[in-house]
Amino acid sequence: LDVSSPWLDAGQGASYARVSRKLLYRAIRSGRLRAARVGGRRQVRLRREWLDAFIEGHATGPEAPGSTT
Repeated sequence: LDVSSPWLDAGQGASYARVSRKLLYRAIRSGRLRAARVGGRRQVRLRREWLDAFIEGHATGPEAPGSTT
């Protein structure tokens, strides 16, 4: 990963989040993951903080934000 740029393409984003590109595209299409569209239809750029927020939004267990124990 190029740490000098805040922008990741779909492949880099999937690698960063350790998920498949297919899952990223599905999350973007459904509005659960923020993305910037550039160029062609499938050209997206992601920021690390957007991916982190997406992952944290799917956290489970007692440490999950908003969970009640």
